[in-house]
Amino acid sequence: MDENKPKSQTVTPVNPGVAEQLEQIKKAVPSTSQRLFHFLEMNLKPIAVGCCVIILVVAAYSGVNYWRERQATKAADALGVILIEKDEPQARVQALEEFLKDSPSSLKPTAQLELAAAAMIGKQYDKAISAWTELEGSSSPDLKTVAGIGHAKCLLLTGKAQEALTLLEGLKTKAPAAYAETVTRQIAVAAEAAGNSQAASAAYSELAGKAEGAGKPYFEFKANQLKPKS
Repeated sequence: MDENKPKSQTVTPVNPGVAEQLEQIKKAVPSTSQRLFHFLEMNLKPIAVGCCVIILVVAAYSGVNYWRERQATKAADALGVILIEKDEPQARVQALEEFLKDSPSSLKPTAQLELAAAAMIGKQYDKAISAWTELEGSSSPDLKTVAGIGHAKCLLLTGKAQEALTLLEGLKTKAPAAYAETVTRQIAVAAEAAGNSQAASAAYSELAGKAEGAGKPYFEFKANQLKPKS
């Protein structure tokens, strides 16, 4: 047997019309492209199958995205109905708690904020603190700061001034600059409520140094009033 004789290859039959188009393309391109066309001729069927698989995957992915978009739209509508129809704090809290059980992650921060606000209005401070705590885990510095201030406010309203002060002092070191004055105000109030005159006076002094207009004299008065006597 002649070992140099090319081995026969099984060629997948192709549609006559497709084969004819390939032959026409062959004649129109440089000879250096012949290997590519030979590959296409030999593998036309597998390539077609592969393309079908890709199309099916893309279609399935698009379908999943469409379903997710529909679910998100329905959830947003449901949240809107709660906020419009549930104006009594307790009823709103209950409806929002149910909504949050299986709500899309994109709507959770909004629902948690509404839940915290409604719970505070309804004096359900334990539920408000729970909502604020969830929001404190946010990756957004702004939302974390707002949640921290809300959490501290709840602690103050439940007589836990020292806990509120500790939370706020920690928050001040990492809060965005835009919230510096608000956090300092809350520190002054919490420190005074906790009986920490030194911390309260320092906070009011800081506010007085940055204030302009009618607020400045009040901050100066509070700083002097609470300043520890030597």
